[in-house]
Amino acid sequence: MARVIVTPSFAREHLGAIEELELEVGNLFQLVAALEQRFPGFENFARIRTTFAVDGAVVNDWATSLSTESEVLLVPRIGGG
Repeated sequence: MARVIVTPSFAREHLGAIEELELEVGNLFQLVAALEQRFPGFENFARIRTTFAVDGAVVNDWATSLSTESEVLLVPRIGGG
C-alpha cells in the first residue's frame, strides 16, 4: 500500500484532519480517485491546488506509478508572482 502523508494545514482544511493514510493504488490517478471517494470534492481541489511528491520527487504526471513502498506527500501549491 502506498503511504500518503499530508501537511497538517492541508489535512485540516481538506481531509478531516487526517495526516496519514495507506491506500492500495497503482498511480496518482487512482490515489486521487480514492481520496475523492472518501473526501468528495478533493479531485477538483487537487487539480488546482495540490502538489504531489512521490518518494521525494515532485511529479506533475498523474499517471506516475506507485508501488507498495511508495511514499506520497500532498502539499498545497504556493502561488507567487
